[in-house]
Amino acid sequence: MFFSLCYSLIEMLKKILENHILQEVIKSRPSQSNKTNYGRIILICGSKSFGGAAIMATKSTVNTGAGLVTLASDPLNRTAMLSTIPEAMFVDYYDTKKLSNIIKKADVILIGSGLEDSDFSEKLIKETFSILTMNQFLVIDGTALSMIGKRHLRIPQEPTSVLTPHQGEWERISGLEVSKQTADANFSKLQKIGADYLILKSNASEIYAQKNPDEYSQLTIGGPFQAVGGMGDTLAGIVAGFLGQFPHDPFLAIQAAVYLHSWIARQLSKQNYIALPTRISDQIPSAMKQVILANEQNI
Repeated sequence: MFFSLCYSLIEMLKKILENHILQEVIKSRPSQSNKTNYGRIILICGSKSFGGAAIMATKSTVNTGAGLVTLASDPLNRTAMLSTIPEAMFVDYYDTKKLSNIIKKADVILIGSGLEDSDFSEKLIKETFSILTMNQFLVIDGTALSMIGKRHLRIPQEPTSVLTPHQGEWERISGLEVSKQTADANFSKLQKIGADYLILKSNASEIYAQKNPDEYSQLTIGGPFQAVGGMGDTLAGIVAGFLGQFPHDPFLAIQAAVYLHSWIARQLSKQNYIALPTRISDQIPSAMKQVILANEQNI
């Protein structure tokens, strides 16, 4: 408590994210490797009404190059998911025994995109949180964020956790009105909540790390071309995919994921009025290859 109060009196320094973050994180794959080397990801997302969110999150996770990706969702979404993203696997999230086994084996768990605010979702979130371990990453997005605030759910302490709220969701979790979401206040609330990382989405998204009390990162390449449904779901999937592949420095991986998402969107906006989330996903593999080629030219 004393530690938190001391740092709340110090103004945090802002670091602007630049494209070199991508070259720091995205590396060529070793010739001797297979899909198990690039992360086991489970996405617990999507209800009967919001299957699109689950599909967009899954698509972006797969397109980052994650090794083994499974979507756990309402069975109504099975056909649409498999016909859109045949590279991913599907599990009925009502099959609690099978889902539990997959969660225990996962490197990264993404929960919340497209879930309904319901008693079933609350049970699903609580059961997921109860079996996580310290060697995993937990990405909390969408409805799961709102339910944490609304239903007073506790974020588990063992896995490394990443929150991905927009400003309204962060207000519901932290109690901070949007006008009061200053860097110092955000960091103080992050410590109190007990999560490890915060991606606060806005027109100039900010990224906080609980172990980095002196500095936070800000993204300045986003724009109104990203104000489209599904944008946050796609970002959450990229974050999950990067954590599965580049786990050694989670903060760098998270920053690179956030930067790549907006960098692709900005490139698309040069020819398009908006950057559709599905088109961002389509461009992820080629954008990552551009980073590898740039690395090779600099050697």
